[in-house]
Amino acid sequence: RPMLIIGGISNAEIAHLQEARGSYAKTQLAFHWLSEFIIREHLSGSLGDVHAAIISRLVQFLSDGMLYYNHARKIMYIPFPFPHAQLSAFFYDHY
Repeated sequence: RPMLIIGGISNAEIAHLQEARGSYAKTQLAFHWLSEFIIREHLSGSLGDVHAAIISRLVQFLSDGMLYYNHARKIMYIPFPFPHAQLSAFFYDHY
């Protein structure tokens, strides 16, 4: 089931997401769109009287989220060494 997006998604955004190859590229693209949106809205003043430190913290949280996403990707895609797994299972069973 597709996730609902507030304000919808434009045809140009759909085209960009379809051009992005793989889930990593799509995630990076969404990250850039979101961080750019926050900064652009802050600079235009549409977020109200929000201090720059709070905007900086928002962007930092987004960046931390991407960092943890990349850590999870590394864990998922780098295979655990087979000999290490076999020795671990052997010593777990016998000791």
